[in-house]
Amino acid sequence: MRIVTIGVFDGVHKGHVKILEELKKEAEKLNADPEIFTIIFPMEYYKGKFDGLLITLEERINLLEMYGTVYTLDLLKIKNITAEDFFHFIQKNTKAIIVGDDFRFGKNAKGDVKYLEKLCKENNIKLKVIKDIMANGERISSSLIRKLLKEGNIEKANYLLGRPYSIHGKVYKDKQIGKKLGFPTANIKRDKNLIHPKNGVYLCRVYTPELHYGLMNIGIRPTIEKTKVIKYEVYIFDFDENLYNKNIYVELLEYLREEIEFENIQMLINQMKKDVKIAKKLLEEKYGH
Repeated sequence: MRIVTIGVFDGVHKGHVKILEELKKEAEKLNADPEIFTIIFPMEYYKGKFDGLLITLEERINLLEMYGTVYTLDLLKIKNITAEDFFHFIQKNTKAIIVGDDFRFGKNAKGDVKYLEKLCKENNIKLKVIKDIMANGERISSSLIRKLLKEGNIEKANYLLGRPYSIHGKVYKDKQIGKKLGFPTANIKRDKNLIHPKNGVYLCRVYTPELHYGLMNIGIRPTIEKTKVIKYEVYIFDFDENLYNKNIYVELLEYLREEIEFENIQMLINQMKKDVKIAKKLLEEKYGH
């Protein structure tokens, strides 16, 4: 027998964790297997009004697997199933269902928590509806975290996620512009389905896998070349090792400033020196480093 939860779970934020912890607890209580159905992309993705996923599907599955067995659902394959048929698909060998109170299911999202309650009652399945977690009067949601990232409000986004937002991937060889300016950077290749946080300079923690600190620039390098695609490059303090083709993990801690187009290269170099000073002062005062 099993206990089931269903949702997109993008970001696996604090609100999701509350549902997942309840799933695990209930599974132990009822001596059943905890199972998680994660929907690969939310409906907004297919409507073309989507800023991108918070984390990759692979990362999401890794985080969800801490709470149970994970199965993926493709919204395109299930979106035309009636609410009743979707319930029948889920109910097999199910002792309990745990969902958030905004849960919708079935064609055109016709099924809501009230209807799910009725179906569970009829089929002798326990239903637990988890109330939203609020933060300063706002419901914690993946869409709110996306909005905060687009605004550069990284500290609040990190708080709602329950961990620092990360940029990670393989380091590739670019034009080595940073090196020529005296600030060698590692350029990170990212999944195209992920959200782009606000362009600008961030104080960050870097794992190579050893722990370091540095500055990440997200943007199009307007002073130098105005790239068509957004670049993710990190300058690691007091570091001179070769990272090409290695995977690195960068946690964004604070948004320091917007990306600016300077009149000349020297002005850009001067600003970068200032950024390093500000970042190191912050590290000392706030992070004890």
